[in-house]
Amino acid sequence: MHSPPPISRRSFLKKGAVFAGSLLASGGLLGSYSGYVEPKWLEFKRLTLTFDRLPNAFHGLKLLQFSDLHIGHHFDLNNLKHIVALINKEKADILCFTGDLFDTHVIEDAALTSEILASLQAPLGKWSVLGNHDKWKGPNLTLPILQDGGFQSLVNAYQTLTYKGQSIQIAGVEDMLTGKPDIKKTLTGYNAQMFTLLLSHCPDFADQVGSYAIDLQLSGHTHGGQIRLPFVGAVITPPRGRNYVMGLQEVPNSSMRVYTNRGIGTTTLPFRLLCRPEITIFTLEKRKP
Repeated sequence: MHSPPPISRRSFLKKGAVFAGSLLASGGLLGSYSGYVEPKWLEFKRLTLTFDRLPNAFHGLKLLQFSDLHIGHHFDLNNLKHIVALINKEKADILCFTGDLFDTHVIEDAALTSEILASLQAPLGKWSVLGNHDKWKGPNLTLPILQDGGFQSLVNAYQTLTYKGQSIQIAGVEDMLTGKPDIKKTLTGYNAQMFTLLLSHCPDFADQVGSYAIDLQLSGHTHGGQIRLPFVGAVITPPRGRNYVMGLQEVPNSSMRVYTNRGIGTTTLPFRLLCRPEITIFTLEKRKP
């Protein structure tokens, strides 16, 4: 799959700002809707995914993914408390957070952030990776907050999750923009015959791992573009988020699938248009012989 020439973060933000300025200038209902209604209109996206290699013990379990909170950019800790309450109502078995806990500019109360995250409930664990905004802010800040909130942060590493005597593997890599994702290091010692879930903040990392025995990659980063137009799609997509902008897609020349969550917060521009914030609930199923 051929992707457009790379765009720098500065150019990406500049183009986004120009578009937002035009949107604001247009005024009216469209500007009000994209600025005040849709960014708060959360969608619970529900999918059932079937896998050949999923152990029988995991059949029917619920995995919930959320991403890109961007605390500090039109999203505060009261908003976080609300999101946590909504997630807990789903009673998911596994929680996966795919990065960008914070935005770039504002640092909220670290201890309180961890306390709120700690109230998230998932009997089979809470798993996370860092996003590019987390790393711009400094991994030494974000990692402890997630860990104190009960998350196992996977930094070029994997863990084995065992339930009712059967196991899967959950792996996570560093962010492509601010780190050095190393799939070989990440999967050192893993069982290539075992169901494997990969967390990568940037979805386009999927194109680098198609030869590995990975069943599903969960990603965020793109926000689905935040602004989408009919017949056009995303107006702007960020670097390393061009090939898998949102939703479930198959990776070319691979049996792996990638799901890109549209995120909950916004960054740089507090707008969403035809691209609602998202929490994704997957029901995992074992394919019948």
